[in-house]
Amino acid sequence: MVTEIENNLYSKKTRLFIRIISLIAITILVSSNLRRIDVLGLENLNKYPLELLSFIVNLISIVLSIFVIVFPAKITILSTISFIYGSLILLFEPQNNLGIMMYGLSIIMLYARGTLNKHKKIKEIFFFIIYFALIFSELRFGIKTFMNCFLEKIAYSFVFVLCLIFLHFCSFDLFENATTNNTLDIQKFTKLRKRDAIWLVEILNGKKYEYLAVEYQMSLGSVKNRFKIIFDEIGCGDKQGFFNKYSDYKICYGEEFSFDKNKKIF
Repeated sequence: MVTEIENNLYSKKTRLFIRIISLIAITILVSSNLRRIDVLGLENLNKYPLELLSFIVNLISIVLSIFVIVFPAKITILSTISFIYGSLILLFEPQNNLGIMMYGLSIIMLYARGTLNKHKKIKEIFFFIIYFALIFSELRFGIKTFMNCFLEKIAYSFVFVLCLIFLHFCSFDLFENATTNNTLDIQKFTKLRKRDAIWLVEILNGKKYEYLAVEYQMSLGSVKNRFKIIFDEIGCGDKQGFFNKYSDYKICYGEEFSFDKNKKIF
């Protein structure tokens, strides 16, 4: 039986939500840049390095947000935007606690996307070090400002982490009740066929698209296009989403064959 989780990152509703978020972000970024031009004048931006940097970052973020509207599963891009803004705020606006939220949001998006699944501990330590490096950079504003901001940021961070912990436990209970088993039966998807199940097994075994193209005497473009259909049908968005959602699943095609992680088709 195919496991269906309503809170699916790659569902149509979620993709629509991500598109709406991106559209709102574009509106805010465009408005912010227009305000800078109105106040400072486009020709005077180079006289204010920080304003010029923010202006350029906004332009880049607008382009990336447009890309996310087209490809909503690529929320890693939104995570990058959030990370950049969180870092800039932590670096240059010590009394603005929005930086903590933006920085934390970027990491949550990476978790949701599955980017942190591999070498998780190393990546977590990396983000932890970067976070405190950004906070301690505020020492240049003076020890008094640093201490006031530091205690406030630690308090905000503590509450933020507690929210994540409680959300994790709630999500665990919700998913535990919704999940019957970790089996993905490709036969239950009307648009898919046995070869698609075999291909998914090969991908989980580490095979590349290029290998499949040669093995099945197809063009690389045809293989990639087919996988787009497969990933959309099983609700995982793309290859990264597939690994994130189904890497620990047994894949089968009815009773014809099944697959367990680290084992071949049988």
